[in-house]
Amino acid sequence: MAEVTINNSPVHSDSILTAVYGETGPNWSRFHTGTDFVPYGTTPANPDLYSVCTGTVYSKTFDNTLGNQILIHDINGNYWRYCHMREASLLNVGDTVTTNTKVGVMGATGNVTGIHLHLEYATTPTW
Repeated sequence: MAEVTINNSPVHSDSILTAVYGETGPNWSRFHTGTDFVPYGTTPANPDLYSVCTGTVYSKTFDNTLGNQILIHDINGNYWRYCHMREASLLNVGDTVTTNTKVGVMGATGNVTGIHLHLEYATTPTW
């Protein structure tokens, strides 16, 4: 398992982590493949989401499991996938992002039990 530290939260307000990478349990067929951020305290139910890195938008997709997604390719060659967003991002493939760029809004699309951001990190664009 690769370990990664991010210095910039995708949620620029209070949130809690409700599931972390590698966790097992009845909600996952094998193990949890990302980290889940949930609004906390006075944070709105659907907060804006921001890039955790500088990079470019690699893809935008939707599927029944992970809902609305955006994949960002960072300047170090890694990939960050934001899942379950309320709506498709206003960004387009090829757009440049920084840590101040809004990439979407937290939501509950796909196979979920509630509003949250499922954030994944990988060294390749294929999961």
